[in-house]
Amino acid sequence: MLLKFYHQSYQELLAKLLELQKQVLAKDIDMITIKSMYQEVQAIFQNQILSVRLDELDCNAHREADLFEIALIRSAQTEIHKNLRLLKTELLFLTTSRQAQTTQKRLEKVQEKIKDLIGYSQGIVSQLDQ
Repeated sequence: MLLKFYHQSYQELLAKLLELQKQVLAKDIDMITIKSMYQEVQAIFQNQILSVRLDELDCNAHREADLFEIALIRSAQTEIHKNLRLLKTELLFLTTSRQAQTTQKRLEKVQEKIKDLIGYSQGIVSQLDQ
C-alpha cells in the first residue's frame, strides 16, 4: 500500500496521545509532565509526519484508491494540525487559570481536544492497516 511508511509514525503519535490523555485524566495533574508530553506529540507530528509531503505522493499514485487514501490522510492531517494548535492554547489557559471552576472547564476542553486528536489518529491508523 502506498502510505505504509506513515503507519509507524501515526502509531507512535497515537501512543503518545493516549499517554497524554492518561496524564490529563489523572487525579493529580502534573502540568510540567503534560506540557512535556504535548511537546513530544507536536515533535512527532512535525518531524515525522509533516516532513513527508503528500503532494509528492499524489504524483506517484497510480491507482484511484491511492489518491482517495491520500485525500483522506491530507484532510485528517489538517484537522490534527488545527487541533494541536487549539490544544496548545487550551493548555496555556489551563496553566493560567486560578479558580477551581475555571480550571475544571479548561481541563474538560483539553480532554476534548485530546479525544479528537486520538480519533483522527486512530482513523488514519485503521486506514493504513487496510
